[in-house]
Amino acid sequence: MAYSSLSIRQLIKDINSNKYYLPAIQRKFVWGEEKICRLFNSIMQDYPIGTFLFWELTAQKANEYTFYEFLKNYHERDSKNQLVNYDFPFEIRGVLDGQQRISSMYIALQGVYCTKRKYAKSTNNSAYPERKMYINLLNDDYEFKFLTDKDAQNSKSGYFYLVRNILSELEDSDADSDNIVDELIEIDPSRSDLLIENRRQAKKIINRLLNKFNDDQLVSYFKIINKDLDDILDIFVRVNSGGTILSKSDLLFSTLVAHWEDGRDQIEKLISDMNGEDGLFNFNTDFLMRTCLFLVDAPMNFKVQTFNSTNINKIKDNWDYIRKALIDAAAMLREFGFNKKRLSSNYAATPLAYYLYKGGKVDPTAKQELRKLIVHSLLKQVYSGQADTALSGLRDGLRIKADNGDTFILKDAKFDFSVYKHTKMSGGKKLTIDTTDIENFLEYKKGAFSFLLLSTLYPDLRLDQISFHQDHMHPHSKFKPSLLKAVGIDGETIKQWQDMRDQVPNLQLLEGRENTVKQATDLSKWVNDKTDDATYYRKRNYILDEQSLDLEDFEDFFSNRKQLLRKKLYELFDVTYIEESFEEAV
Repeated sequence: MAYSSLSIRQLIKDINSNKYYLPAIQRKFVWGEEKICRLFNSIMQDYPIGTFLFWELTAQKANEYTFYEFLKNYHERDSKNQLVNYDFPFEIRGVLDGQQRISSMYIALQGVYCTKRKYAKSTNNSAYPERKMYINLLNDDYEFKFLTDKDAQNSKSGYFYLVRNILSELEDSDADSDNIVDELIEIDPSRSDLLIENRRQAKKIINRLLNKFNDDQLVSYFKIINKDLDDILDIFVRVNSGGTILSKSDLLFSTLVAHWEDGRDQIEKLISDMNGEDGLFNFNTDFLMRTCLFLVDAPMNFKVQTFNSTNINKIKDNWDYIRKALIDAAAMLREFGFNKKRLSSNYAATPLAYYLYKGGKVDPTAKQELRKLIVHSLLKQVYSGQADTALSGLRDGLRIKADNGDTFILKDAKFDFSVYKHTKMSGGKKLTIDTTDIENFLEYKKGAFSFLLLSTLYPDLRLDQISFHQDHMHPHSKFKPSLLKAVGIDGETIKQWQDMRDQVPNLQLLEGRENTVKQATDLSKWVNDKTDDATYYRKRNYILDEQSLDLEDFEDFFSNRKQLLRKKLYELFDVTYIEESFEEAV
């Protein structure tokens, strides 16, 4: 490949003549107005703007793929590239690298840029005034701005010239800066004095615009001819330019939607629906793409080759079922009390969605078993590292081949975690919990994993209906060195207690409003003030009846509660309890 080049003037003319398009592998336009203005300033200052990469295809080849038109009028709320829904009559160029820069030029020189006015309502159409790119002819630093025509006309800070007009002037072979300034003076007599006074400066900038936009060496590019999409995707991986580099997830998402006409819209809507209007979850394209492969029983290798036409067609053809399974999985996670903070890996939802996708039975008992799967997989952190291999093992534990040998069905239509927990996964990962795990769990500090553990210890809480907080039973604020010294604790013991303060044995789940009331109240006062239900409180929260709740007895409280929690976790996780093993720990 050798460098070629063309002018901005020719580039814009070619886009208007339907010679340039965006392959579906490209992402949305994301540049803000400051970045667009900086691009034009760089052009005027002779700064490099990077090279471009174009994909040249015959009409026949181009018609095999999905393309979008360039965005002309940007709207912060409603912007969307139009899908090409017609056959190409002649060869075209797809922009592989430089989409953001070329889109910026096209919007600035042909369209409008609409963003919401400050404090205006997003639903109000008039909140998005149409603004065009102007340049201040009186500013030697090449000041570009997006302005409404009215704001440009009434500006007190200079004389703003509509930049796109320079392209029209270039169509006139006799155009020069003198003639253009004369035309401006004639068109706008009310501001003629300003231009006359600063004529030399205005001519200088207009002359610069004429030269830069007509410079046929300015847009430098490589051209790739008639390569297939798989080759193009491989090139994408290697491209490293001034733009935003595609991650592997971006690339594979682009591969998927390149073969699927409205795939981008379908996927983005599903992610939005799963996350909910309240933004409870944080599902993304990376999660969704792996999960789609998981659901249609495709290989779990997160590679370009995996997203071939066969697997993409499986996803497209089963999209309605995939969508329902994932929406139902998100709803079930809500019911289980999860949110984006408590769901340490989105992939915990993937085997749940598979069970639903394959028609697994859902009743209260099955839900309890499915929740165990979520909790165990997160506590054991099976999705850390290579998620692909973990997911492959989890799927194999759920399915068997159907009698026809071509498809997979669930091993059991009703989920039983006691059987499933023995599923084998690569890398030594497992779902079963042992004595070592429980000892590690008990040292968890306040966070997503400690919440998982506490939610297991308080199984009857309606986590989907009521907001519960992780509360320090002995309040966090009571562990200041000055307060601990006042009750006879000093030296290294202070650091030890401060470390123990944030661990599970000093944490409970407390209803949000109740936690607000409790705040820094001493534990002994908080419990004793409950009078009639103090005994119930102790039992429910794994506190011995005779246990002192005074701060000076914190270490004894911590040790005894830890032992009670240990016994309960052994019971909940079906681990054989041998009391002698913990004589030193008690």
